[in-house]
Amino acid sequence: MKFRMFSYLSACALMLLALSSPTQAAGEIEQITKRGELRIGYIPSPPGIAKDPVSGEVNGFYVDAARALSEQMGVKPVFVEATWANFVAGLQSNQFDLSIAGTFATVKRAMVVDFSKPLNYLGSVALVRKDDTRFNQLADMNKPEVKIAVVQGTEAEDFVKRVLPNAKLTSLAGGNLAAGFIEVAAGRADASFQDIFIATEFAKQQPTTKVLFAEKPVFFLPIAWAVKKGNTELLSIVNVGLDSLLVSGQLDQMTAKYIPEDSRFVDAPNLRPFPKAVK
Repeated sequence: MKFRMFSYLSACALMLLALSSPTQAAGEIEQITKRGELRIGYIPSPPGIAKDPVSGEVNGFYVDAARALSEQMGVKPVFVEATWANFVAGLQSNQFDLSIAGTFATVKRAMVVDFSKPLNYLGSVALVRKDDTRFNQLADMNKPEVKIAVVQGTEAEDFVKRVLPNAKLTSLAGGNLAAGFIEVAAGRADASFQDIFIATEFAKQQPTTKVLFAEKPVFFLPIAWAVKKGNTELLSIVNVGLDSLLVSGQLDQMTAKYIPEDSRFVDAPNLRPFPKAVK
């Protein structure tokens, strides 16, 4: 009798869960549709997102993609400025529905937000002083006398710990991703690692430094958008929209207006004729 009662209650609980989940999910999109607005959190971080200091207008390839997504959804894009320190809180407190900040998708971050499919991947490279000729390959850095400076908590820090364990690692606190490069330029470090865009821009401004491994980045970082944890319905729509922009070539066109050709990577579908003839 107890077993029957337990089975009955379990079945009722599963039925209630099945009935309630779509309603909760539908509410996420229903609210956006009723408002007629998709609230989009952004963090000024050129070239993906830039804000005009005079007009307050935002532009960049992530902004263009978000506008295209909003158009597909039939709603108006409303941009809400955030910071790296508060964008997760902004999602959790419903200040905005979607964060388009170009965020490195890591396991730790995925525990507090849900990430979209990667929009692109950034290859990471090394930066050294221009007159330093010691490093012909990555293994040349794996020595106790080599000082490597990276920003604390980044994938670069994890990479150096795993791949170059013999090097002397200095982890720098703060949010300036070029901090390690500054150490190299000042002669306090021999090398630093960060994405190829930041490294290339830094080397242009600091001609005493140079970029290594640009032709073959040492590791790749997925760049994604984010929604509130559990907001599966909006996440599904975002992913469908991003797939459409990528396959149609629109994402390439948007991005090419802001950054050099072939400076990032995408995981594009490998399409073939379908159906394939069976012999």
